[in-house]
Amino acid sequence: MDIKRLHPLVAAAVSLAVSAVSPAADINAERERWVAHSRSGDTQLTEAVTALQKLYQESGDAKVRADLIALMLRSGQRGAALAVCADCRPSELSADELANLAKAARDTKQFDTAAGYYRNLQTRFPQNKTGWLGAALVATDQKKFSESEKAVREYIRRFGTDKDIQTAEEYLASQSQSPTGQMGYLMARLSKDSDKESVLKVFRLADSVKAYPVQERLLETYPQYFTQTDRLWVRKNQATSQLRGALDADDQADIRNVRRKFSDIAAESDDTSAVHTAALRDDMTAANAAGKPEATIATYRKLAQQGEQPDYAKESYAKALLATGSPNKARKIYEGIAGRQMAENKRIADETNENLIASYADSLYFSKARKQLANWNTNKTRLDFTQNSEIKNPYHDKKHFWEARLDAWNGRPGKAVKHMDEWIAEHPADPWAQILRGELAYWNGHAEEAQTWYGHSQEFLPPDAQYLAQSKTATAQVAAGNWKPASETAATVSRDDVRYQDFFTRYDESRASMLVIDAEAMKATAPKDSTEWSQDARLYSKRSAQGHRVYVAEQTGYVPNHGDALRTGRAGLGAEISLYPATVTVEAGHGFSLNKKAYAQAGAEYRLGSRVRLKASAAYNSANTPAKALKQDVYAHEYTLGADYIHSGTLSAGIGAGLMDFDDGNLRKTAYATVNSNLFQHDRWQLAGSLRGDYTANKDIPEAYYYNPKNSKNLEGALMLSYTLPLDNRLQFKQTATAGVGRYWQHSQNAENTWQLKYGHDWQFGKKASLNYEIGRRQAMYDGQPEFQNFGRLGLSVKFN
Repeated sequence: MDIKRLHPLVAAAVSLAVSAVSPAADINAERERWVAHSRSGDTQLTEAVTALQKLYQESGDAKVRADLIALMLRSGQRGAALAVCADCRPSELSADELANLAKAARDTKQFDTAAGYYRNLQTRFPQNKTGWLGAALVATDQKKFSESEKAVREYIRRFGTDKDIQTAEEYLASQSQSPTGQMGYLMARLSKDSDKESVLKVFRLADSVKAYPVQERLLETYPQYFTQTDRLWVRKNQATSQLRGALDADDQADIRNVRRKFSDIAAESDDTSAVHTAALRDDMTAANAAGKPEATIATYRKLAQQGEQPDYAKESYAKALLATGSPNKARKIYEGIAGRQMAENKRIADETNENLIASYADSLYFSKARKQLANWNTNKTRLDFTQNSEIKNPYHDKKHFWEARLDAWNGRPGKAVKHMDEWIAEHPADPWAQILRGELAYWNGHAEEAQTWYGHSQEFLPPDAQYLAQSKTATAQVAAGNWKPASETAATVSRDDVRYQDFFTRYDESRASMLVIDAEAMKATAPKDSTEWSQDARLYSKRSAQGHRVYVAEQTGYVPNHGDALRTGRAGLGAEISLYPATVTVEAGHGFSLNKKAYAQAGAEYRLGSRVRLKASAAYNSANTPAKALKQDVYAHEYTLGADYIHSGTLSAGIGAGLMDFDDGNLRKTAYATVNSNLFQHDRWQLAGSLRGDYTANKDIPEAYYYNPKNSKNLEGALMLSYTLPLDNRLQFKQTATAGVGRYWQHSQNAENTWQLKYGHDWQFGKKASLNYEIGRRQAMYDGQPEFQNFGRLGLSVKFN
């Protein structure tokens, strides 16, 4: 336009208009240029925000402000967006600005500010959906559920039902209703043609509340949205829920049923799939509960090939290791789990702590186990899961019970018994304390007393726990040799019932056929002689249900006798006859080598209550006849009486007397008394002591070839220091060093000192075999002359069951 060619007044007006429009046009162009620039990337977005901030400061233009707020929201600068218009009046703001600022305020949890913007949007722009939708959402944020419902209804009245308001309704339901309520709400909205997202949302909610029938209905109604893996997960989760119920109810039949389900799921799924792994992990828990720890171990080893396993799977594995006699492996696993729990939560879970205590105890680290008791809250009461009500704290009782167990196992049975007697005096109706008191008696060798305590507990045990007293009573009956009621229990209880597993283990072990071999060798070094040796082997049959069994026996002996060797032996058939409270043993056979006669012997042991055992025996051609007597064709018949007193597992005593009637007219009289005590124990270390006194008197038989002092007395004591090392895989190793001294008196001879030193090993191979051996040196006295001997002994026991 050429202004000079216009009328002067018109030219002046046009000139003023151009000067006013050009700056506004430039601002608008600049604004649009930066908005377009912002779409190229994050860097350009940041540059655009900076440029628009400057442009707004220079121009104060409303459109620049609106775009600046929008770009700030895009770049996540919600606080800065709100600050842009901190002084603006809502009436100055456009609909987009109100919506954007409301969103920024809601995102930064400034709900009152957001609600104000949405109300202004509703008032000034009532046809804008955002004002009504945002009002519903922010009211839900503020937990003002009735206001939110009102806003939802108003939105639907004005605009109808669409995806946005449905989302708002779902959000309201998720905040105002329980998961079950939400699921019901969403289920009601589903139809045959519902979209996948809506169906899966209901499916996930059903999973969270364990509504497995709902999940199954969804699988059937919308098969197109689910895979075979989804279906397996539902079955797996159902089985897991069923397992929890079975464990709580101790329902063995249900536990076995669940294990079959886990097995089916594992078989139908890919070995590398998550559902396959989850099914195997849960099956480990079920296998332990079913008394199948070996299956748990096998499953864990398979899982371990896939990599590191979670702690709950490791706990199942460790529990199985404990059950199968591998305490060291189990202890290390529990220590690792406890360490991680301490690092994450600053405390050890109560159940993990108890498992750790048990693993320390099985590893014979009783002191460490006792220290772990401090990790429990042992107040009498504790808050329930609501943190509002006081309930009985089970770990108060557990602490006291574990203290008693650890005292008993660590060589202080008297302290343990006193502890529980005091507890029962205060809690006379506590069946669990009475059960433990029975166990203390059982561990002390008082099987009949244990049965009495188990019987007391039945009066107070709930019906679903009666089996505990019954199974332990049957186990104590086996230990006492009371086979008739024990066998009745075995005949009436299913071997699949894991609650009786300990009983059946003990029952089968005590009835098993067995081979027992003992051998000894001794070589005199001064005066020097060849090696003397003897061996005794017995092969026992399996016990009958009544407790009877037969056996074959063979004994052989060799005495070098300074070149005039003496060999003796015998072989025979015997039987043990159970007549509880008595056990009768009879044996008959024939000798060989120097022993040319038949022999017969009979003996009986009578249990006089829990603590006293009375013994008597008679033998024709006694096995204790000296080889030198047999050399002279002199045989002896022997008669003995004795009694043993078992005070506790750490203290016992015995007395006895006997007569041995020799063919040559000699009548040997003997008497003895013994005391055995565990003097001290600390974890794996144990110091024991023994004291024995003997008296022997013989007739003077000048022609006797065998050792036959007129009378003699012997008093000897010994200290035994042992260290027991529990190994894994049901192995246990014990080494013992013994030092003993004595005093020997013989008629017409000076009293002399005696001594012995020996060292031995005991190996226990599970429940089926044991091996022990020892070597040593001693000084004995014969007719006033010392004899120095090196000796050794070997024992082997193998059970076949």
